[in-house]
Amino acid sequence: MQTTQHELRGIILASVSATFWGVSGAIAQTLFDTTDINSIWLTGIRMLGAGIGFLVYSLIMKVDLWSIWRHPGDLLQVAAYTLLGLMPVQFTYFLAVEASNAATATILQFMGPVFIALWLVVAHHQFPTRSEGIAIFLALLGSFLLVTHGNPAALVISAWALLWGLLSGVSSATNTLLPAKLLTKYSAVTVNTWSMLLGGIIFNMIQPFWSISIPLTVLNVSKLGFVILFGTLLAFLFFLQSLNDIQPTVASLLDAFEPLSATIIAVVWLGVQFEWLDLFGSLLIISTVFVLAIGQRHNDRAAADFHAARQHDDS
Repeated sequence: MQTTQHELRGIILASVSATFWGVSGAIAQTLFDTTDINSIWLTGIRMLGAGIGFLVYSLIMKVDLWSIWRHPGDLLQVAAYTLLGLMPVQFTYFLAVEASNAATATILQFMGPVFIALWLVVAHHQFPTRSEGIAIFLALLGSFLLVTHGNPAALVISAWALLWGLLSGVSSATNTLLPAKLLTKYSAVTVNTWSMLLGGIIFNMIQPFWSISIPLTVLNVSKLGFVILFGTLLAFLFFLQSLNDIQPTVASLLDAFEPLSATIIAVVWLGVQFEWLDLFGSLLIISTVFVLAIGQRHNDRAAADFHAARQHDDS
């Protein structure tokens, strides 16, 4: 009975964390539509706010944050992860939302594990397993239908939306690959605390949070609070806790709640128009989760790569 209770808790936490990530994208879309903020500003305040939240959580829970400072080489890896992984994945995602909508941006970012599989082919000559090959095909076909509706001569989303969406998927892959060595020595909370703080400081040096004034209404403050607290800090912590209760295969399947929640809210709440080819293409991309999850049972490498890809997305 105890094991069943733990599994149920893990399923709920993983589902809620993925939903938080998806909903935060839709809320960001409303902020772009109704205020003067831009992607740089929102990324900066999100990372800085979440970094402070991680710092407070770490101090309360007595997480070892300081041992990493005794190793300059590891700090350089944190800087590389921040500049080439965490900052780009946050920034390009919001750029894609700003150029299109939360649903399209989230679905295109969901191609991150596919880019990892392609990277393994190019850099390490590790050719895809059968399940990875099927997932790559489904993701490419789904993306083609989503952005062209089957007509390669015309785009149904803007070229900028497509560019930022694909770069969001690529940066999702780098966000996974870069901290791999660090995570063998330090907790994910430690690495992301310093990375979030560093990224937030850098973005605020480019555009300070006080440089743009938005109406401090209860609604706007609540939206920003949700993006920072629920869509970043709690989503990440819930996901980490879920890994103590359920298998990576189950957690990866529940990641589908992220694009599903973003799509449902975009259609129902924000009035985004989706044609049947949009929905079919989206389902093909989301189905890669299930294909890869099935392959995880037979291939440990596929399990590690895919699971890591989702562990660090939107943290």
